Amino acid sequence: MGVLASYFIILRPLYNIFFHPLRKYPGPKLFAASSLPYGFCYVRGTWYRKNKELHDIYGPIVRIGPDELSFICPEAWEDVYGRYIPGKRKENPKPVWFCGPDEHDMIGANLGDHGRMRRVLAPGFTAAAMSNQEPLIKTHVDLLMSRLSEMCSSGKNSDGKGGTVVNVLQWFTYCTFDIIGDLAFGEPFGCLRDSMLHPWLQLVFANIYVTHVFLLCKRIPFFYLFLPLKTTFQLQKDFNNHATALKAVIERRRALPTKRHDFMEVMISSPNKRVYMTEEEIFKNAVLLTGGGAETAASALSGMMYILSNRPDIKRKLVDELHHAFATESEITMNSVGKLTYTGAFVEEGLRYYPPAPNAMWRTTPPEGNTILGDFIPGKTILGIPHRVAYRSERNWKHADEFHPERWLPDEQRPAEFDDDRRDVFHPFSYGPRSCIATSLASAEMRYILSRFLWNFDVDRTEQSQGWMENQKAYLVWDKPPLPLSLKPVEKV
Repeated sequence: MGVLASYFIILRPLYNIFFHPLRKYPGPKLFAASSLPYGFCYVRGTWYRKNKELHDIYGPIVRIGPDELSFICPEAWEDVYGRYIPGKRKENPKPVWFCGPDEHDMIGANLGDHGRMRRVLAPGFTAAAMSNQEPLIKTHVDLLMSRLSEMCSSGKNSDGKGGTVVNVLQWFTYCTFDIIGDLAFGEPFGCLRDSMLHPWLQLVFANIYVTHVFLLCKRIPFFYLFLPLKTTFQLQKDFNNHATALKAVIERRRALPTKRHDFMEVMISSPNKRVYMTEEEIFKNAVLLTGGGAETAASALSGMMYILSNRPDIKRKLVDELHHAFATESEITMNSVGKLTYTGAFVEEGLRYYPPAPNAMWRTTPPEGNTILGDFIPGKTILGIPHRVAYRSERNWKHADEFHPERWLPDEQRPAEFDDDRRDVFHPFSYGPRSCIATSLASAEMRYILSRFLWNFDVDRTEQSQGWMENQKAYLVWDKPPLPLSLKPVEKV
């Protein structure tokens, strides 16, 4: 035992610092010696802050663990996340501890299976498909506006200034999960109807810390000490029970006599025998689309509302553009909002300032190694580009910690001070062949909900909302507290 302890406490850290193949990369010696410092930051939800501090000190490439490199330079996206090119570049796969042994969805699938699944889903994300899906999306956004109007007219939760205090994070979450549930499973979760989260979603949101620390434990077993095992086992049991219920929803959707313009239709009706999904793949990808599509949109919209509640100057510009472009609310569509220049710039800046996935989506070099930015990186090295760090670095952006939608305006309208911004580092929906398949839909949905909201309501901060964004913890997603903002219905002329 003494020899083993000496190895892990003395010899291995010394090797990692002075002899490891990654020793040439800058970074703190403590992080080079062991993965524990990274892990402690991660379990506290503060890694994104520490990671930025390290990049500010050491530069665009930092060694943050014995076998891990963090990049914030734009050029790294192609080499870390880019596609496999025969004879030139290998794909850097996702780590097995990140994806686990389950390869039934597009996150964990190998190169060939991922391409097959993506080809099955692709018809559900074309411009024509989005046009067909809009009536379904509009139904849920209409209900969101109706529910918010009811709250404002109820006389409850008054802010004492003529407004109604509403937890907008909660209601955006209801709306985006109902939309994606309808598209992915063939029926909404009933969140807007019942004014509450579906039990499965309650389970997910109540256990953000446990599920993400459990992910860390698969990489660094030491951190099992931070998890109550009874809770972990019960959580897995609960997820399995909900999986059974969700599979029953898929069977109801499959039994519908008519076709429907949703994601499930393309998964169960692929006409090509070589391009198909198995039953387990259909279920796993429906769950993946639900979590990835709804949580990120709700986070982004809530972040944008928080900013607007503190920046009336930006809010006025958005409202002016909206009323200049449209005479009636019915003219606001998912297609027409794409023509709103300042709104588009605001959404892009919102995703830069508060990216829904704040930390890196990990990759590992293949066993034989890979070339990254012209240097050979040994096999099984963990790589990543942390979104929030890259998007808040002064190396990439002018006034990086300030919110300026103007940096995203077309060249002829953009202030000259933002000309040197490295907009090519900005990939909030990831990059390469495994980037988010729903990027266009998510962007259009956020612009549409934002525009409908501002057409109907004025939003202002409350005393309880101060510091909402600045004090959050982050794992793969933000661990968000309620966002109580003051809403007032806009007087119709």
